[in-house]
Amino acid sequence: MRKLIYFLVLISIVFVSCDSRKNQNDLLQEAISEYNKNQPKVETISFYPIEYTEVTTDTLISNKVKVHIKNYSLEDETILLTKTDNHTKYHRVFESEISIKKNNKNILTTKISAKDFATTNDIFWDNATLEQVWVNQEISTVEEINLEMSFVNPLDKTFKLYRMSVNQNGKQQTYLIEEQS
Repeated sequence: MRKLIYFLVLISIVFVSCDSRKNQNDLLQEAISEYNKNQPKVETISFYPIEYTEVTTDTLISNKVKVHIKNYSLEDETILLTKTDNHTKYHRVFESEISIKKNNKNILTTKISAKDFATTNDIFWDNATLEQVWVNQEISTVEEINLEMSFVNPLDKTFKLYRMSVNQNGKQQTYLIEEQS
């Protein structure tokens, strides 16, 4: 009889314990999901490069020709790369300022950007930006300075490489030398 009483007490404890109350883990999960419902969505915005970038290069050719190039990112112009519900990614647009002097006399002062090269029939230029401009020292002479200009389309990861030849009078010729579509 005693065993029966112990058995009944044990069964009643089991039934009382199973009253469908939530355990600590369930309460925590419910509190977290309720908190997340009440929070506004946070949108993150990222830029490449992260902040303003500027690279200045001075090149001297035969102690007679000085080429000053300033490549820099624009703060107010960007290319939208991706946009989701909570993340937006941009690529900054770049420009270059070029100054060429021969015997301290100004031959050329210009600004270069992708807008200068954009043509209506090439979709590459819709989202292109200047990547950099540099002096090709291997083929430049005192009579003719050769600048290489790299443009990139960060959306489809294509590029175009141009060469600008500037003679000693400042006359320019620009032509495409390589592209990847």
